[in-house]
Amino acid sequence: MTAAAPMLSDRYRPAFDAFLANRRELETITRTRREAFERFEVLGWPNRQQEAWRFTDLSALQTLDLQRPNDAPLVEASTLPALDAAAYRLVFIDGRLAPGLSKLSPLPERTVIASLGQVLAADPQAVRNPFDPVPGLAHHPFAALNGAFWEDGAFIDLLPGAVSDQPIHVIFHATGGDTAVYPRLLLTLDDGAQATVVVEYRGQGRYLQAPVVELSVGDGAVLEYHQLQEESPQAFHLGGIKLRQGRDSQTQLHLLSFGGRLARTDLEALLDDEHASCLLNGLTFGRDNQAGNFYVRVEHAHPHGSSQQSFKSVLDGKARSVFDGMIHVRPHAQKTDARQNSRNLLLSKQAVAHSNPRLEILADDVKCGHGSSTGFLDPNAEFYLRARGIGAAQARAMLVYAFANDNLNQISLTPLRERLTRLLADRLALDSTEEELTS
Repeated sequence: MTAAAPMLSDRYRPAFDAFLANRRELETITRTRREAFERFEVLGWPNRQQEAWRFTDLSALQTLDLQRPNDAPLVEASTLPALDAAAYRLVFIDGRLAPGLSKLSPLPERTVIASLGQVLAADPQAVRNPFDPVPGLAHHPFAALNGAFWEDGAFIDLLPGAVSDQPIHVIFHATGGDTAVYPRLLLTLDDGAQATVVVEYRGQGRYLQAPVVELSVGDGAVLEYHQLQEESPQAFHLGGIKLRQGRDSQTQLHLLSFGGRLARTDLEALLDDEHASCLLNGLTFGRDNQAGNFYVRVEHAHPHGSSQQSFKSVLDGKARSVFDGMIHVRPHAQKTDARQNSRNLLLSKQAVAHSNPRLEILADDVKCGHGSSTGFLDPNAEFYLRARGIGAAQARAMLVYAFANDNLNQISLTPLRERLTRLLADRLALDSTEEELTS
Protein backbone atom coordinates (compact mmCIF):
# COMPACT_ATOMS: atom_id res chain seq x y z
CA MET A 1 0.00 0.00 0.00
CA THR A 2 1.32 3.41 -0.89
CA ALA A 3 1.97 6.14 1.64
CA ALA A 4 -1.13 7.99 0.45
CA ALA A 5 -3.40 4.99 0.91
CA PRO A 6 -4.10 5.24 4.69
CA MET A 7 -5.30 8.83 4.30
CA LEU A 8 -7.52 7.82 1.42
CA SER A 9 -8.83 4.86 3.34
CA ASP A 10 -9.82 7.08 6.21
CA ARG A 11 -11.57 9.43 3.79
CA TYR A 12 -13.32 6.99 1.47
CA ARG A 13 -13.74 3.76 3.46
CA PRO A 14 -16.74 4.90 5.58
CA ALA A 15 -18.48 6.20 2.46
CA PHE A 16 -17.81 2.93 0.64
CA ASP A 17 -19.06 0.80 3.53
CA ALA A 18 -22.23 2.90 3.78
CA PHE A 19 -22.71 2.66 0.00
CA LEU A 20 -22.50 -1.15 0.07
CA ALA A 21 -24.79 -1.43 3.10
CA ASN A 22 -27.64 0.21 1.18
CA ARG A 23 -27.36 -1.89 -1.96
CA ARG A 24 -29.13 -5.12 -2.82
CA GLU A 25 -27.31 -6.83 -5.65
CA LEU A 26 -25.56 -10.02 -6.67
CA GLU A 27 -22.63 -11.19 -4.58
CA THR A 28 -20.45 -11.27 -7.70
CA ILE A 29 -21.03 -7.54 -8.25
CA THR A 30 -20.39 -6.79 -4.59
CA ARG A 31 -17.16 -8.72 -4.82
CA THR A 32 -15.99 -6.76 -7.87
CA ARG A 33 -16.80 -3.54 -6.02
CA ARG A 34 -14.68 -4.59 -3.05
CA GLU A 35 -11.81 -5.57 -5.33
CA ALA A 36 -12.00 -2.22 -7.11
CA PHE A 37 -11.97 -0.28 -3.85
CA GLU A 38 -9.01 -2.26 -2.56
CA ARG A 39 -7.22 -1.49 -5.83
CA PHE A 40 -7.92 2.20 -5.27
CA GLU A 41 -6.47 2.00 -1.76
CA VAL A 42 -3.31 0.41 -3.12
CA LEU A 43 -2.93 2.91 -5.94
CA GLY A 44 -3.48 5.94 -3.75
CA TRP A 45 -4.35 9.42 -4.91
CA PRO A 46 -2.36 10.36 -8.04
CA ASN A 47 0.31 12.99 -7.62
CA ARG A 48 2.58 14.92 -9.95
CA GLN A 49 5.63 12.91 -8.94
CA GLN A 50 4.12 10.02 -10.92
CA GLU A 51 5.06 10.18 -14.60
CA ALA A 52 1.52 9.41 -15.80
CA TRP A 53 0.13 12.31 -13.76
CA ARG A 54 2.99 14.79 -14.03
CA PHE A 55 0.99 17.33 -16.02
CA THR A 56 -2.40 16.74 -14.33
CA ASP A 57 -2.95 19.07 -11.39
CA LEU A 58 -5.53 17.54 -9.02
CA SER A 59 -4.93 19.86 -6.09
CA ALA A 60 -8.25 21.72 -6.49
CA LEU A 61 -10.18 18.46 -6.75
CA GLN A 62 -8.43 16.86 -3.79
CA THR A 63 -9.59 19.60 -1.40
CA LEU A 64 -13.29 19.05 -2.21
CA ASP A 65 -15.56 16.97 0.00
CA LEU A 66 -17.52 15.29 -2.76
CA GLN A 67 -20.72 13.52 -1.81
CA ARG A 68 -22.92 10.90 -3.41
CA PRO A 69 -25.77 12.62 -5.30
CA ASN A 70 -29.19 12.71 -3.70
CA ASP A 71 -32.30 12.00 -5.71
CA ALA A 72 -31.75 13.74 -9.01
CA PRO A 73 -33.68 16.97 -9.49
CA LEU A 74 -35.99 17.39 -12.45
CA VAL A 75 -34.13 18.20 -15.66
CA GLU A 76 -36.10 19.60 -18.55
CA ALA A 77 -35.73 17.74 -21.82
CA SER A 78 -35.24 21.06 -23.64
CA THR A 79 -31.98 21.64 -21.73
CA LEU A 80 -30.41 18.43 -23.05
CA PRO A 81 -28.66 18.12 -26.42
CA ALA A 82 -30.27 16.45 -29.40
CA LEU A 83 -28.87 14.96 -32.58
CA ASP A 84 -31.47 16.57 -34.84
CA ALA A 85 -32.10 13.14 -36.29
CA ALA A 86 -33.89 9.93 -35.34
CA ALA A 87 -31.89 8.16 -32.61
CA TYR A 88 -32.18 5.73 -29.75
CA ARG A 89 -31.64 7.72 -26.58
CA LEU A 90 -30.49 6.90 -23.04
CA VAL A 91 -30.29 9.73 -20.50
CA PHE A 92 -28.68 9.45 -17.07
CA ILE A 93 -29.00 12.19 -14.48
CA ASP A 94 -26.29 12.03 -11.80
CA GLY A 95 -25.42 8.53 -12.93
CA ARG A 96 -28.99 7.18 -12.77
CA LEU A 97 -31.34 6.37 -15.63
CA ALA A 98 -34.00 8.98 -16.41
CA PRO A 99 -36.69 6.90 -18.19
CA GLY A 100 -38.85 9.91 -19.00
CA LEU A 101 -36.01 11.51 -20.96
CA SER A 102 -34.98 8.32 -22.76
CA LYS A 103 -36.37 6.81 -25.98
CA LEU A 104 -35.64 3.17 -26.74
CA SER A 105 -38.48 1.48 -28.60
CA PRO A 106 -38.86 -0.14 -30.93
CA LEU A 107 -35.38 -1.63 -31.18
CA PRO A 108 -33.95 -3.65 -34.09
CA GLU A 109 -33.79 -7.40 -33.77
CA ARG A 110 -30.92 -8.86 -31.77
CA THR A 111 -30.18 -5.48 -30.20
CA VAL A 112 -30.30 -4.51 -26.54
CA ILE A 113 -30.01 -0.89 -25.42
CA ALA A 114 -30.86 -0.50 -21.76
CA SER A 115 -29.90 0.52 -18.25
CA LEU A 116 -27.00 -1.63 -17.08
CA GLY A 117 -28.38 -1.74 -13.55
CA GLN A 118 -31.82 -2.86 -14.72
CA VAL A 119 -30.38 -5.57 -16.97
CA LEU A 120 -28.26 -6.96 -14.13
CA ALA A 121 -31.23 -6.94 -11.78
CA ALA A 122 -33.55 -8.69 -14.25
CA ASP A 123 -31.18 -11.18 -15.87
CA PRO A 124 -27.50 -11.16 -14.85
CA GLN A 125 -26.70 -13.74 -17.52
CA ALA A 126 -27.67 -11.22 -20.23
CA VAL A 127 -24.47 -9.33 -19.54
CA ARG A 128 -22.17 -11.60 -21.47
CA ASN A 129 -18.97 -9.71 -20.71
CA PRO A 130 -17.87 -9.54 -17.07
CA PHE A 131 -16.77 -6.23 -15.68
CA ASP A 132 -13.28 -5.11 -16.54
CA PRO A 133 -12.93 -7.52 -19.49
CA VAL A 134 -10.63 -5.29 -21.55
CA PRO A 135 -6.96 -4.86 -20.66
CA GLY A 136 -5.91 -1.42 -19.55
CA LEU A 137 -6.63 1.16 -16.86
CA ALA A 138 -5.43 -1.26 -14.20
CA HIS A 139 -3.40 1.54 -12.63
CA HIS A 140 -5.98 4.29 -13.04
CA PRO A 141 -7.28 5.25 -9.57
CA PHE A 142 -10.45 6.92 -10.87
CA ALA A 143 -11.33 3.83 -12.89
CA ALA A 144 -10.97 1.92 -9.63
CA LEU A 145 -13.28 4.39 -7.86
CA ASN A 146 -15.77 3.92 -10.68
CA GLY A 147 -15.63 0.17 -10.21
CA ALA A 148 -16.42 0.64 -6.52
CA PHE A 149 -19.11 3.34 -6.63
CA TRP A 150 -20.93 3.07 -9.97
CA GLU A 151 -24.74 3.04 -9.69
CA ASP A 152 -25.95 2.69 -13.26
CA GLY A 153 -24.86 3.03 -16.84
CA ALA A 154 -25.62 2.22 -20.43
CA PHE A 155 -25.71 -1.36 -21.70
CA ILE A 156 -25.48 -1.79 -25.47
CA ASP A 157 -25.31 -5.30 -26.90
CA LEU A 158 -25.61 -6.21 -30.58
CA LEU A 159 -25.66 -9.91 -31.43
CA PRO A 160 -23.87 -11.30 -34.53
CA GLY A 161 -24.79 -9.46 -37.72
CA ALA A 162 -27.09 -6.96 -35.99
CA VAL A 163 -27.10 -3.43 -37.39
CA SER A 164 -28.43 -0.44 -35.49
CA ASP A 165 -30.56 1.47 -37.97
CA GLN A 166 -30.28 4.68 -35.95
CA PRO A 167 -27.48 6.28 -33.93
CA ILE A 168 -27.44 5.42 -30.23
CA HIS A 169 -27.32 8.62 -28.19
CA VAL A 170 -26.22 8.40 -24.55
CA ILE A 171 -26.22 11.47 -22.29
CA PHE A 172 -24.62 11.63 -18.84
CA HIS A 173 -25.74 14.83 -17.12
CA ALA A 174 -24.57 15.95 -13.68
CA THR A 175 -26.48 18.47 -11.56
CA GLY A 176 -23.54 19.66 -9.45
CA GLY A 177 -23.59 20.45 -5.76
CA ASP A 178 -20.09 19.10 -5.02
CA THR A 179 -21.06 15.55 -5.98
CA ALA A 180 -19.13 12.64 -7.48
CA VAL A 181 -20.74 10.68 -10.30
CA TYR A 182 -19.40 7.38 -11.69
CA PRO A 183 -21.25 6.38 -14.88
CA ARG A 184 -20.44 3.28 -16.92
CA LEU A 185 -20.97 2.25 -20.50
CA LEU A 186 -20.64 -1.38 -21.53
CA LEU A 187 -20.84 -1.91 -25.29
CA THR A 188 -20.45 -5.20 -27.10
CA LEU A 189 -20.62 -5.57 -30.87
CA ASP A 190 -20.59 -9.24 -31.75
CA ASP A 191 -19.15 -10.56 -35.00
CA GLY A 192 -20.35 -8.57 -38.00
CA ALA A 193 -22.44 -6.10 -35.98
CA GLN A 194 -22.50 -2.36 -36.76
CA ALA A 195 -23.40 0.66 -34.65
CA THR A 196 -22.94 4.41 -34.42
CA VAL A 197 -22.79 5.71 -30.85
CA VAL A 198 -22.72 9.26 -29.49
CA VAL A 199 -21.88 9.77 -25.81
CA GLU A 200 -22.17 13.23 -24.26
CA TYR A 201 -21.00 14.39 -20.84
CA ARG A 202 -22.58 17.59 -19.56
CA GLY A 203 -23.56 19.25 -16.32
CA GLN A 204 -23.96 22.33 -14.20
CA GLY A 205 -22.12 23.61 -11.15
CA ARG A 206 -19.18 21.87 -9.47
CA TYR A 207 -18.82 18.09 -9.53
CA LEU A 208 -16.61 15.17 -10.52
CA GLN A 209 -17.68 12.89 -13.35
CA ALA A 210 -15.45 9.81 -13.58
CA PRO A 211 -16.85 7.48 -16.25
CA VAL A 212 -15.53 4.16 -17.53
CA VAL A 213 -16.35 3.00 -21.06
CA GLU A 214 -15.74 -0.58 -22.15
CA LEU A 215 -15.89 -1.28 -25.88
CA SER A 216 -15.66 -4.82 -27.22
CA VAL A 217 -15.75 -5.05 -31.04
CA GLY A 218 -15.95 -8.54 -32.52
CA ASP A 219 -14.65 -10.00 -35.77
CA GLY A 220 -15.75 -7.96 -38.79
CA ALA A 221 -17.73 -5.56 -36.61
CA VAL A 222 -17.85 -1.81 -37.31
CA LEU A 223 -18.13 0.88 -34.62
CA GLU A 224 -18.28 4.65 -34.95
CA TYR A 225 -17.97 6.08 -31.45
CA HIS A 226 -18.25 9.79 -30.67
CA GLN A 227 -17.55 11.26 -27.26
CA LEU A 228 -18.33 14.91 -26.59
CA GLN A 229 -17.22 16.33 -23.26
CA GLU A 230 -18.91 19.68 -22.65
CA GLU A 231 -18.90 19.85 -18.85
CA SER A 232 -19.54 22.84 -16.62
CA PRO A 233 -16.59 25.29 -16.29
CA GLN A 234 -16.33 24.23 -12.64
CA ALA A 235 -16.42 20.50 -13.30
CA PHE A 236 -13.77 17.79 -13.22
CA HIS A 237 -13.90 14.98 -15.79
CA LEU A 238 -11.56 12.03 -15.24
CA GLY A 239 -12.58 9.16 -17.47
CA GLY A 240 -11.25 6.01 -19.05
CA ILE A 241 -11.99 4.12 -22.26
CA LYS A 242 -11.03 0.50 -22.89
CA LEU A 243 -11.26 -0.89 -26.41
CA ARG A 244 -10.68 -4.41 -27.69
CA GLN A 245 -10.99 -5.29 -31.38
CA GLY A 246 -11.25 -8.62 -33.17
CA ARG A 247 -10.19 -9.77 -36.63
CA ASP A 248 -11.12 -7.48 -39.57
CA SER A 249 -12.90 -5.08 -37.21
CA GLN A 250 -13.08 -1.34 -37.87
CA THR A 251 -13.45 1.40 -35.28
CA GLN A 252 -13.52 5.17 -35.38
CA LEU A 253 -13.29 7.02 -32.08
CA HIS A 254 -13.89 10.76 -32.15
CA LEU A 255 -12.98 12.35 -28.81
CA LEU A 256 -13.95 16.00 -28.40
CA SER A 257 -13.24 18.09 -25.32
CA PHE A 258 -14.84 21.53 -25.02
CA GLY A 259 -15.64 22.00 -21.32
CA GLY A 260 -14.65 21.39 -17.73
CA ARG A 261 -12.11 22.95 -15.43
CA LEU A 262 -10.06 19.79 -15.84
CA ALA A 263 -10.89 17.10 -18.37
CA ARG A 264 -8.76 14.01 -18.79
CA THR A 265 -9.45 10.86 -20.79
CA ASP A 266 -7.24 7.75 -20.68
CA LEU A 267 -7.69 5.41 -23.64
CA GLU A 268 -6.33 1.88 -23.88
CA ALA A 269 -6.88 0.16 -27.23
CA LEU A 270 -5.97 -3.45 -27.96
CA LEU A 271 -6.02 -4.64 -31.59
CA ASP A 272 -6.38 -8.27 -30.65
CA ASP A 273 -6.43 -10.04 -34.02
CA GLU A 274 -5.26 -9.64 -37.59
CA HIS A 275 -6.42 -6.86 -39.93
CA ALA A 276 -8.01 -4.78 -37.18
CA SER A 277 -8.07 -1.04 -37.92
CA CYS A 278 -8.58 1.89 -35.57
CA LEU A 279 -8.94 5.63 -36.19
CA LEU A 280 -8.54 7.98 -33.20
CA ASN A 281 -9.52 11.58 -33.81
CA GLY A 282 -9.23 14.03 -30.91
CA LEU A 283 -9.85 17.75 -30.49
CA THR A 284 -9.41 19.92 -27.39
CA PHE A 285 -10.68 23.49 -27.26
CA GLY A 286 -9.51 25.26 -24.09
CA ARG A 287 -9.69 28.82 -22.80
CA ASP A 288 -9.26 30.75 -19.53
CA ASN A 289 -7.75 28.24 -17.06
CA GLN A 290 -9.12 25.05 -18.59
CA ALA A 291 -6.99 21.91 -18.82
CA GLY A 292 -7.64 19.14 -21.35
CA ASN A 293 -5.61 15.91 -21.32
CA PHE A 294 -5.56 12.82 -23.52
CA TYR A 295 -3.47 9.77 -22.58
CA VAL A 296 -3.58 7.16 -25.32
CA ARG A 297 -2.02 3.72 -25.67
CA VAL A 298 -2.62 1.57 -28.76
CA GLU A 299 -1.46 -2.03 -28.54
CA HIS A 300 -0.85 -3.89 -31.82
CA ALA A 301 -0.89 -7.57 -30.86
CA HIS A 302 -1.27 -9.26 -34.27
CA PRO A 303 -0.08 -8.80 -37.86
CA HIS A 304 -1.62 -6.51 -40.49
CA GLY A 305 -3.19 -4.12 -38.02
CA SER A 306 -3.49 -0.39 -38.67
CA SER A 307 -4.08 2.62 -36.44
CA GLN A 308 -4.23 6.32 -37.14
CA GLN A 309 -4.13 8.98 -34.41
CA SER A 310 -4.75 12.67 -35.00
CA PHE A 311 -5.06 14.90 -31.94
CA LYS A 312 -5.32 18.68 -32.01
CA SER A 313 -5.70 21.34 -29.36
CA VAL A 314 -6.65 25.02 -29.59
CA LEU A 315 -5.69 26.94 -26.46
CA ASP A 316 -6.43 30.50 -25.41
CA GLY A 317 -5.88 32.40 -22.16
CA LYS A 318 -4.00 30.25 -19.64
CA ALA A 319 -5.41 26.98 -20.95
CA ARG A 320 -3.26 23.85 -20.91
CA SER A 321 -3.38 20.60 -22.85
CA VAL A 322 -1.60 17.27 -22.73
CA PHE A 323 -1.31 14.60 -25.38
CA ASP A 324 0.60 11.55 -24.23
CA GLY A 325 0.47 8.80 -26.82
CA MET A 326 2.06 5.39 -27.10
CA ILE A 327 2.02 2.96 -30.01
CA HIS A 328 3.24 -0.47 -28.90
CA VAL A 329 3.88 -3.15 -31.52
CA ARG A 330 4.41 -6.66 -30.20
CA PRO A 331 7.11 -8.93 -31.72
CA HIS A 332 4.70 -10.98 -33.86
CA ALA A 333 2.63 -8.01 -35.08
CA GLN A 334 4.36 -7.80 -38.46
CA LYS A 335 2.97 -5.62 -41.29
CA THR A 336 1.59 -3.13 -38.77
CA ASP A 337 0.83 0.36 -40.10
CA ALA A 338 0.53 2.86 -37.25
CA ARG A 339 0.62 6.65 -37.35
CA GLN A 340 0.43 9.24 -34.61
CA ASN A 341 0.23 13.02 -34.91
CA SER A 342 -0.30 15.80 -32.40
CA ARG A 343 -0.76 19.46 -33.40
CA ASN A 344 -1.35 22.37 -31.04
CA LEU A 345 -2.39 25.93 -31.81
CA LEU A 346 -1.67 28.55 -29.14
CA LEU A 347 -3.72 31.76 -29.20
CA SER A 348 -2.04 33.23 -26.13
CA LYS A 349 1.51 33.40 -24.83
CA GLN A 350 0.23 32.07 -21.51
CA ALA A 351 -1.25 28.90 -23.04
CA VAL A 352 0.81 25.69 -22.73
CA ALA A 353 0.65 22.45 -24.71
CA HIS A 354 2.54 19.28 -23.75
CA SER A 355 2.96 16.59 -26.40
CA ASN A 356 4.69 13.28 -25.87
CA PRO A 357 4.17 10.93 -28.86
CA ARG A 358 6.02 7.65 -28.48
CA LEU A 359 6.70 4.45 -30.37
CA GLU A 360 7.71 1.09 -28.90
CA ILE A 361 8.25 -1.31 -31.78
CA LEU A 362 9.33 -4.91 -31.25
CA ALA A 363 8.63 -6.13 -34.81
CA ASP A 364 10.89 -5.40 -37.78
CA ASP A 365 8.46 -5.32 -40.74
CA VAL A 366 6.25 -2.34 -39.92
CA LYS A 367 5.34 1.17 -41.07
CA CYS A 368 5.15 3.42 -38.03
CA GLY A 369 5.62 7.11 -37.53
CA HIS A 370 4.81 9.94 -35.17
CA GLY A 371 5.05 13.70 -35.09
CA SER A 372 4.14 16.76 -33.08
CA SER A 373 4.00 20.51 -33.66
CA THR A 374 3.07 23.50 -31.51
CA GLY A 375 2.87 27.10 -32.63
CA PHE A 376 0.92 30.31 -33.06
CA LEU A 377 -1.22 31.55 -35.93
CA ASP A 378 0.62 32.13 -39.19
CA PRO A 379 1.06 35.92 -39.46
CA ASN A 380 1.29 35.70 -43.26
CA ALA A 381 -2.08 33.96 -43.48
CA GLU A 382 -3.58 36.54 -41.13
CA PHE A 383 -2.12 39.37 -43.24
CA TYR A 384 -3.58 37.79 -46.38
CA LEU A 385 -7.09 37.88 -44.91
CA ARG A 386 -6.65 41.38 -43.48
CA ALA A 387 -5.52 42.64 -46.88
CA ARG A 388 -8.88 41.54 -48.27
CA GLY A 389 -10.88 43.64 -45.90
CA ILE A 390 -11.48 41.11 -43.14
CA GLY A 391 -11.18 42.50 -39.61
CA ALA A 392 -8.42 41.31 -37.29
CA ALA A 393 -10.65 39.33 -34.91
CA GLN A 394 -12.59 37.73 -37.75
CA ALA A 395 -9.38 36.80 -39.60
CA ARG A 396 -7.95 35.08 -36.53
CA ALA A 397 -11.23 33.26 -35.93
CA MET A 398 -11.34 31.99 -39.51
CA LEU A 399 -7.80 30.61 -39.26
CA VAL A 400 -8.55 28.86 -35.97
CA TYR A 401 -11.78 27.48 -37.43
CA ALA A 402 -9.91 26.04 -40.42
CA PHE A 403 -7.36 24.40 -38.12
CA ALA A 404 -9.93 22.74 -35.86
CA ASN A 405 -12.60 21.99 -38.43
CA ASP A 406 -10.22 19.67 -40.25
CA ASN A 407 -10.77 17.16 -37.44
CA LEU A 408 -14.51 17.76 -37.27
CA ASN A 409 -14.79 16.95 -40.97
CA GLN A 410 -13.70 13.38 -40.20
CA ILE A 411 -17.03 12.82 -38.43
CA SER A 412 -19.41 11.12 -40.87
CA LEU A 413 -22.53 11.54 -38.70
CA THR A 414 -23.85 14.67 -40.38
CA PRO A 415 -26.19 16.06 -37.65
CA LEU A 416 -23.45 15.80 -35.04
CA ARG A 417 -20.78 17.25 -37.32
CA GLU A 418 -23.00 20.22 -38.16
CA ARG A 419 -23.79 20.85 -34.48
CA LEU A 420 -20.11 20.74 -33.55
CA THR A 421 -19.29 23.06 -36.42
CA ARG A 422 -21.84 25.57 -35.11
CA LEU A 423 -20.46 25.16 -31.58
CA LEU A 424 -16.94 25.86 -32.78
CA ALA A 425 -18.08 28.92 -34.75
CA ASP A 426 -19.95 30.22 -31.70
CA ARG A 427 -16.89 29.76 -29.50
CA LEU A 428 -14.85 31.76 -31.99
CA ALA A 429 -17.58 34.40 -32.46
CA LEU A 430 -17.48 33.88 -36.22
CA ASP A 431 -19.83 35.99 -38.32
CA SER A 432 -19.66 33.76 -41.38
CA THR A 433 -21.72 30.63 -41.91
CA GLU A 434 -20.26 27.19 -42.41
CA GLU A 435 -21.07 27.38 -46.12
CA GLU A 436 -19.19 30.66 -46.48
CA LEU A 437 -16.17 29.33 -44.65
CA THR A 438 -15.91 26.13 -46.65
CA SER A 439 -16.72 27.55 -50.08
